[in-house]
Amino acid sequence: MIFMKIQGLFIEINSKEEFLLSRLRTDFEFFIIEKYSHGPLLKIETELVDNIPKDIIPKNLKPIFQRNNSITYEENGVRYNDYYGSVVSIFEAKKNSALILGKECEKLYEILYLFILSRSGKFGDLKGSHRIHAFAFVKNFTGLICMQPTRGGKSTLLTELLLNQNIEIISDDTPLLNTKGELLPFPLRVSLESIPSELLLQQGDSYLLKREFYKAKHSISMKAFNRPIAQKCNYYHFVEAHRSTYAYPYVKRMSSMRLFKSLFKHMVIGVGLPIIFEYFWESGSQDFIRKSVIFLRRLTLALRLSITHKGFELYLTTDTKKNAEALLELI
Repeated sequence: MIFMKIQGLFIEINSKEEFLLSRLRTDFEFFIIEKYSHGPLLKIETELVDNIPKDIIPKNLKPIFQRNNSITYEENGVRYNDYYGSVVSIFEAKKNSALILGKECEKLYEILYLFILSRSGKFGDLKGSHRIHAFAFVKNFTGLICMQPTRGGKSTLLTELLLNQNIEIISDDTPLLNTKGELLPFPLRVSLESIPSELLLQQGDSYLLKREFYKAKHSISMKAFNRPIAQKCNYYHFVEAHRSTYAYPYVKRMSSMRLFKSLFKHMVIGVGLPIIFEYFWESGSQDFIRKSVIFLRRLTLALRLSITHKGFELYLTTDTKKNAEALLELI
């Protein structure tokens, strides 16, 4: 059993599978707690099985969603997700409990990981802390939020900074911005195609992560980088980075309108955020109201930040060291 607290939500994970629990400790080590005290609680049971029971999803149900990797059904407030026979999840929103069974260990962990981030992310949104698809760090009490698309090289660039610069960690993939505009830490794992030789890893610091539709990567615990988690940030800037064929990094200032467009994509819509649609999007008028509140809060925050904060566009070279130096010059 593992307990976590993420954005104010307590999460209890029950499993007999040590490989699942070990991976959770690596990826979520910043959020692991000893026990549940009081407050909202999400309960998850998950196991690796030889065969998923054929009757686990009731008969005669019509799908409410069908996507590339899953079919979603719902009956009497219970949501059933069938990942085409490899994993099945059953989620009951009123009880805030889930059962996730899988025949393939990699797929089972991928769904478990994304389920945790989907439910805790929605809970955080409703409490006023919003994730943005970016990496972020702090140096000399000034923060920098670097937005890039999926496969844009966020982890590689942040790793260069972590290994060679005196910086504090905010997040590799999903920093938090609350309704006051404060930048808050959200230090999950770092995923890299190869492990840097400079890292002296201990047992449990990493594992090989295999995901559907993506290349295999090494998932590395934040503690392996031996950098402090940022606790204070007086001010921060935004950067949207793009791959390019420039010989040297090229930086230009964003207008407020251009920065708003970037924030709308990476925070308001949240393109690339690690969530699963079927666990964020619920049925009924009450959830429609909740989603509307979330959208309006994100939109209002994006408008305010685009006016009060500086934004830059950075066109990257193939030299990661030069790219890191260009980022630091903006602080």
